[in-house]
Amino acid sequence: MVKLSRERVDKLARDLAEAMSRSRAVVFLKDREAVRQAIAYALADELRREEEREENVRKRIGAMRKAPPRGSVEWEKLFRSLMNEEYVREAES
Repeated sequence: MVKLSRERVDKLARDLAEAMSRSRAVVFLKDREAVRQAIAYALADELRREEEREENVRKRIGAMRKAPPRGSVEWEKLFRSLMNEEYVREAES
C-alpha cells in the first residue's frame, strides 16, 4: 500500500468536500471546513487501519512454517486471501 502524506490526505478531503458541495443531493449540516476536517480524519483513520491490517497479515505469513517467498505469485495470493479475512473479521466485530 502506498503511504499518503498528510498534505495528500488534506487535498483529497478538500476535493471531496468541494465535489460534495456541488452536488444537489448533498446538504452540509456544518460549515465546509468542518466537513473537510471530518473527511480528512476519516481518510487518515482508514489508512491507519489498513496499515495495521497489512502488518497483521505480514506477521501471519511470516509465522507460517512454509511461507511462500515474498513477492511471489503464491505470496500475493495468500496475502490477498488473508487481507480478505481481516476485512471480514473487522466487519463482524
